[in-house]
Amino acid sequence: MRNLYLIRHGQVAFPDNVPRCIGRTDLPLDSRGQKQARELGAFFRQMTDSRVPVFSSPLARALETAELLAENHASVYIEEGLRELDMGEWENVPMSQLKKTLESWPESGESREQGCMRIKEAIEGILDKTEGDVICVAHAGINSCFLARLQGISLSVSRGLPQPYGCFSRIQVDDQGRMEVKELGIMPKPAPDDQDCLHIWNHYGTPQQIRRHCQAVCRQAERLAERLEASGQKADRRIIRSGALLHDVVRGEKEHGEKGAYILRREGYPAVAEVIRRHHDLECPEKPGEPLWLESAVVYLADKQVEEETAVPLDKRFADSRKRCEASENQQAALAAHERRYRQAKKIEKIIQMHIDGGQDR
Repeated sequence: MRNLYLIRHGQVAFPDNVPRCIGRTDLPLDSRGQKQARELGAFFRQMTDSRVPVFSSPLARALETAELLAENHASVYIEEGLRELDMGEWENVPMSQLKKTLESWPESGESREQGCMRIKEAIEGILDKTEGDVICVAHAGINSCFLARLQGISLSVSRGLPQPYGCFSRIQVDDQGRMEVKELGIMPKPAPDDQDCLHIWNHYGTPQQIRRHCQAVCRQAERLAERLEASGQKADRRIIRSGALLHDVVRGEKEHGEKGAYILRREGYPAVAEVIRRHHDLECPEKPGEPLWLESAVVYLADKQVEEETAVPLDKRFADSRKRCEASENQQAALAAHERRYRQAKKIEKIIQMHIDGGQDR
């Protein structure tokens, strides 16, 4: 078995910071894109042989990503077949002006079928002339076509696959040349750092008062995590911090936990997405050692111990929210749900305290 790592280039430096639909338009990376490329390089130097060859689209944004990723540790080769799709009449149009659906496509551009055949031929040629793992740096549109075809997904909806700037997809290749997607649209770090969280807040328009609430929850979550760590309980602090900062990224929308999780999966952070998905409702694990349960529990409990920007006892937080339930139109159902969540929160609080006291292993 060998691995093909299919990468989307880092974030682009658009003139006047106006995101545009670009295929063949040649633009460089911005500073965030350069940071993403270096993070990919650090990841691959830990995960693969440092001599693994890197193949790149000739477009500047991809080639710059490849060169920063390789950083004199690996050879970089240009592969014409990895170019982005030609976007026809959509080319260079501001994204805000494009009226499109998931399935719509420019009439005069390169078809997704044509693009899929092109990248398939390019990748098969790369695999034929190399051994072991290989890295290919390309673009969201062309990558999505290839990944959709490998997974049996219609090309008409390929644009729906997660391909954030600076992500990789891992494709396993057997000795017969058969390919299987093992990881899709993943960032090289398990969690976004504070700068990335700020970018996500800005991109999704998280209001300032909600950001302040998330920062307060983050402080509370880190206090809990420190106490757990002191008692020998290990949880991933990076996932806890970013999960707390982003748990309410779209608060105000219905099912905001699920929608926030969807956003983080699209951004390439599946572990943080799972913590956000469970921050409003969290059941106790069915068995010890359930992945991400402790990280989820810390963010869940911290959120219940903070009222807007102030840390409060759990009982006070629920007493205040009960008053809102009593004033709701469907009082009986609201109070029943409130009671269930209160009991759930108390149970989680008790388990976390047991961990802090060292009375139970994770």
